[in-house]
Amino acid sequence: MKCQETIRLICDYLEGRLAPSVEREISQHLSKCSTCYLVLEAAEQTLEVYFDADPARLPHPHTA
Repeated sequence: MKCQETIRLICDYLEGRLAPSVEREISQHLSKCSTCYLVLEAAEQTLEVYFDADPARLPHPHTA
């Protein structure tokens, strides 16, 4: 999966609205791409702060 597609699907990923196969592809991409992981963290923080959501905390790919 490429960065553009990963970033486009980040919110759906955090909300658990993707097929398991797509979710796995995104997880794999995020484990290797620090830029996309930063986008994930920003989206996660936005959901927490502005929408009072509690998305699951994801381990940083370099510590997992």
